[in-house]
Amino acid sequence: MGNFDKSSTMQSYWNEDGGRKWADNIDIVESMIAPISDRLFEKISASEGDKVLDIGCGGGITSIKLANLVAATGTVIGIDVSEIILNIARSRGAGIDNLQFIHRDAASARLGDNKFDIITSRFGVMFFDNPVLAFKNLHAALKPTGRMVFLCWRKIQENPSMAEPARIALEVLSPPAATDIPDPTAPGPFSLSNPAHLTTILQASGFNNIELQEVDASLPMGNIDEAIAYSMKMGPASQIIKSATGQKKEKVAAAIRKTFRKYTAHNRVKVPSATWIVSATK
Repeated sequence: MGNFDKSSTMQSYWNEDGGRKWADNIDIVESMIAPISDRLFEKISASEGDKVLDIGCGGGITSIKLANLVAATGTVIGIDVSEIILNIARSRGAGIDNLQFIHRDAASARLGDNKFDIITSRFGVMFFDNPVLAFKNLHAALKPTGRMVFLCWRKIQENPSMAEPARIALEVLSPPAATDIPDPTAPGPFSLSNPAHLTTILQASGFNNIELQEVDASLPMGNIDEAIAYSMKMGPASQIIKSATGQKKEKVAAAIRKTFRKYTAHNRVKVPSATWIVSATK
């Protein structure tokens, strides 16, 4: 799509290594987050005729489900910064007449004014460089009667599928210097984890009736070997160990195995997760 700005770090990441990793592991990721996705859809409560924007639509599984719910009289636009992942979405959604996928950054794209009944996202709104400006753009795109409903992570410490491998990787490898400790509100998976910070952003963007619902669910990560492999390929730990030697990686894997055993029954790993389902009106 034209006029797409790939200048930001996040956009580069999702159109290069990050996008390729996500695409390679998309089936694992989607099956893992399916339990919380179901909770999101209950809250979205899309109905026939709705016009929906799905932000960070990824492989399109949420957009396709929404297109079925809104039926022929409704429309769904799935928007994502990653062309690599959108190629999967377009393949999956081929032939669905009320569904369109576009390669844009929802933070700054011209989405139209007062256009959508529902704006939603499954883990796609935590990466905005300037969240207030981004959410103002989404606010403008909602109809006066419109709703926004999205899913985002709570604190990393409450999400051991990511926190534990990252902690282990840091212990095995050299820990970051104090100057390398990231800003918890910087663009990334946990940028909206603080409820006060999140609420302030949405209020500053013009939203009303802001509600944060805690959702706790177990994430199925497959057998223990699959869970370890996933943890070392995706998420915070993968960034820490990407330049480590083979021996160091083996040491990290062994320590993750020991930690994940407490979440394992019958050789299936199920790890607790903590998310927000956020809803607001225009």
